[in-house]
Amino acid sequence: MRRFAVPVLVGAVVAGGLSASAMPRPRQKCFKISGTLTSAMSSGACASPVGICTTGEFEGNGLLNGRTTFVADSLMPAAPTEAPTTLVYSGLLTIQTKDGTLTTRDTGILDTENGLIGARDVVVGGTGIFAGATGYLLFQGTGTSTFINEASGEICLAR
Repeated sequence: MRRFAVPVLVGAVVAGGLSASAMPRPRQKCFKISGTLTSAMSSGACASPVGICTTGEFEGNGLLNGRTTFVADSLMPAAPTEAPTTLVYSGLLTIQTKDGTLTTRDTGILDTENGLIGARDVVVGGTGIFAGATGYLLFQGTGTSTFINEASGEICLAR
């Protein structure tokens, strides 16, 4: 009897482990994003080590409508082949909505002479419905101290 007990027990453990790992995981719900981010250089205290902070408003297809803040943590000249007025930057963009806060790592390029901006944002954190979110935003726009950026992208919510 003992000869059969061990294989049956091992088979039950393996089968139980397979069925538990084969259980479907909750699917993320993804949303296409489009909208406009209008912002301006902050006039108050700025926690940026490079002195660049903005505040603004995101208006779009609903999910991300809210107040924004941006705090740059790096700023440097672009490639040597670019004009000296072209800068690359990175920092954290926070969008505070009625349903929570989404934080992205915003990395972009700013042509200060012509007032052109392009950026790629990757989700790095969130609260409320944005807890565990993933996704990206792409921005393109104009400005030197007041900025108007058109946004597109996709945000996937964990629940």
